[in-house]
Amino acid sequence: MGAAPVTHARQGRATAALLVALVAGLAACTSTSDGTGRTGPPSPTVSFDPAASSRLFPPAAAPPGKTPVVVLVPGGGWTSADPAGLTGLATWLSQRGAAVVTVTYRTSSDGAYFPVPAQDVACDVADAVARSRRSGVDVGEVVIVGHSAGAQLAAVVALTPGSFGSGCAEPAVAPDRLVGLAGPYDVAHLGALASDLLGPGRHTAAEIAAANPVALAPQRPQLPVLLIHGTADTTVPAASTEQLAAALTAAGHPVTTDYPNGVGHQSVYSAAVAGPLIADWLGLTG
Repeated sequence: MGAAPVTHARQGRATAALLVALVAGLAACTSTSDGTGRTGPPSPTVSFDPAASSRLFPPAAAPPGKTPVVVLVPGGGWTSADPAGLTGLATWLSQRGAAVVTVTYRTSSDGAYFPVPAQDVACDVADAVARSRRSGVDVGEVVIVGHSAGAQLAAVVALTPGSFGSGCAEPAVAPDRLVGLAGPYDVAHLGALASDLLGPGRHTAAEIAAANPVALAPQRPQLPVLLIHGTADTTVPAASTEQLAAALTAAGHPVTTDYPNGVGHQSVYSAAVAGPLIADWLGLTG
């Protein structure tokens, strides 16, 4: 299967238009502040078990050397996190020699707000590695891949893994690589959408920065990052990826950006689009 057409045309800088487009595109996932002025998120209403909610796609054939473990984190505007749509990409990558695990996490629909979703994702990564090893995989690099809201969470976990993995059932694992697919990364400019991530009420600058990959870019320098964003995305503008790429590059990370021509927000995580780009970046040849 050939790679989707890719253009590298420079996108415009993130401006007020980015916020307008985000609000319009993700409006269906927006909740409203309760007006209390409270800082700090409420407690989740449900428990979470990564082992019960993830799915392992074993590599079709053992590659030479160690096997990369790829953890796929779904989006959903921080109100849902259904990994079913990632099955095609997981299957595609596993057929080319990766061990792939699709995961989920608690969202605002479960009464869970940051840092809980990031903690869940960190535990997802830990469980994915342990599960892969138990299945006989000789684990190599651990790659976390997130789409949309999942890309924001994946970036936070990859950049500051020590902040989230202490309560996991399995030993914490710091991802070796990060892939972001059409993420809304600059949490400081989410406007009303931030309530679905951070919880209702007002938030301190420190709370916002802890969830903001753009602000966290100086962490873990030299972390390899691949950022993919379709040119036809009308939900999250490509300027969001441009902004994070610039911040990461300035901080010393090796960053690769790809902008598949004519690809929208939902099709960017398809096997046909993301599969070849991720496989090429990881050196998968199966």
